[in-house]
Amino acid sequence: MEEARAAVVTYGLPREVDPGQALLEEVHRTAGHVAWLASVVADLEREEVVWGVVEEVDKPFTESGGGTETKRRAVPSAWITLYQSERQHLARVSKAAIDAGVSERVVAVYEQIAGSYVTVLERVLDALDLNAAQRAQAAEVAQRELRALAGGAA
Repeated sequence: MEEARAAVVTYGLPREVDPGQALLEEVHRTAGHVAWLASVVADLEREEVVWGVVEEVDKPFTESGGGTETKRRAVPSAWITLYQSERQHLARVSKAAIDAGVSERVVAVYEQIAGSYVTVLERVLDALDLNAAQRAQAAEVAQRELRALAGGAA
């Protein structure tokens, strides 16, 4: 029972998710990994990029010495390897999402949401019984605020 509880903490419980949503979540999650790994790789010293640590051995201290013995070899850093692997994964899941039409479905959802906003706004304006000039001003304010929410996009 304890092993099962530990597995749930580590791996989580199953959840129902639309496959398209799962792909999109994986694209976003992996893009976050890639961005983080890119910052780690950017902070590497030039020598660390190709001279990777291949082994570290802690030796007991004796009269003749001791401590950590580090062996390096001209191999890509583990960070570079992880970064490249995660970038490849991002490309694969992005292609899978594109092939599955996830982008089109996301656009359709946003179009539905936008349509709902327009309907609500029109109902509010109708309920306020504004004259033409007031209604035009309210529509202008609403457009400006929606653009601001969208980061200035048209």
